[in-house]
This record gives sequence, structure tokens and C-alpha cells, in this order.
Amino acid sequence: MDGLALASLAAAALLYALGLRRVRASGAPFQGSRVAWFYAGIAALLVALGPPMHGLAEETFLAHMAQHLLLVLVAPPMLALGAPITLALRASTPRVRTRVLVPLLRSPAARFLSNPIVGWVLLIGVSFGVHVTPIFDQALRSGVVHGAEHIVWLTAALIYWWPIVGRDPSPHRISFPVRMLSLFLAMPAMSFLALAIYSATVPLAPTYAALNPSNALADQQSAAVLMWLFGNVLLTVAILAVAIAWKHHDTERSAVSTG
Repeated sequence: MDGLALASLAAAALLYALGLRRVRASGAPFQGSRVAWFYAGIAALLVALGPPMHGLAEETFLAHMAQHLLLVLVAPPMLALGAPITLALRASTPRVRTRVLVPLLRSPAARFLSNPIVGWVLLIGVSFGVHVTPIFDQALRSGVVHGAEHIVWLTAALIYWWPIVGRDPSPHRISFPVRMLSLFLAMPAMSFLALAIYSATVPLAPTYAALNPSNALADQQSAAVLMWLFGNVLLTVAILAVAIAWKHHDTERSAVSTG
């Protein structure tokens, strides 16, 4: 892991802890499960970007794919479940909240990025754009490009999961059926990309091919299988989680209306 990535994760963890202390010092509640989810997301990023994963990702396509899945389908929903925006709103002063945070949440950029269609297009577009273009191989040759690739992956994933998880305020409060539809439609798109990678008759990354000349295609196919299998399992789990949250939401509404 490079110093910038480590410093960024440490800063995120520290800011969250400081915000949590400020909120709890004021006597306001903040669910412990949210805290656990956020730091689980930080831990997943440490696994993805730290040793031994980082070194292995520069040697095999399979490890690189595992790293991408952690950055896209594991860490981001965990971070979103930590409700960091809600924590920031509660921990900030009234002046900062009304003059900075709330205007940001109501800005055209936030409205655009929180649109579930935009998030879906970004996530799938980045997935295809990285794996089927020379960017993938360039990331193996340049630490700067590799770092930028990780930033793009994580940013697109966070934008996608923000409205899907629905823990934080958002200009687009999408319904549970739309959340499930978005996750469901991500499955065939990811599966098609995995099939394209598996079916390729030449190595997609010459750098990997040079490192493993006798095993390059087998490594590439293993990565595709991992993407198809692990990716679809995670998306299925997410769909089930949204369905459970939907049921709980309806139960609570019924209890309120009949109470």
C-alpha cells in the first residue's frame, strides 16, 4: 500500500471517530451497528490495498480481480451502511451544516450523482472501461495509473451504493423496488463482462502475460470465473438485504398506522 492510500484511510477513520465522539458527547444517539459497518469497510479497503493483496495484484490477474471486487462490491456498501454523511450532519456546527453540508447535498452535482441510473452507468461503465481498454495494462506498468484506477473504482462504487443503501440523506430517495431492480440489472452486465474476459483468446494484459507466459490465459479465465461467481453472489446477497429492509420498513409503517 502506498503512503497516500494509507494516509487517506487513516484520515477517514479518524474523522469518523471524531464525529462520533462529538455526537455522543452531545447526548445524541448513533447506532453502534453503523460504526461497525463503517470500520468494516475501512478494513476491507486495507485488505484490498495492503499486503499481500497489493503485491499479488501486480503478479496475477486473479488477485487483481479479487482486489477490484473488494473495491467495488464489498467496501463501498459497508462504508455507506456506516452513514458517514448523517454523522457529519449531526457532528457539524449549525453554521457548517446550513452553509456548507446542506447546500452541497442540495446542489445540482449531488442531485445528478445520486440518480440511480447515473450510479449504475458509472459502475458498469468503469468496469468495462478498465478491463477491455489499455488502461488495465497501463495500471500494471505505472503506480500513478494504478492509484488513479483505484480512486476511480472506489468513487464510482460509492456513488452507486449511496442511494442503494439509503442510510444517508440523498436528493433521490429511491424506492426499495428500484434499488432491487438496479442490483438485479447489474448482475447480467457483470456476467457479460466476465464472459467476455473468459472467452478472450489472447491475454488482455500483456504485462501479466510476460510474467506468466505459460499460464496467462488460465489466470485470466480464473479471474473471470471469480468475477462471475463472487460478483453474482454478492449482488444476490445485496438484493436479499434490500428485500429484508423493505419488509421491515413496511412492518414499521403498518405498526405506526395501526398504533
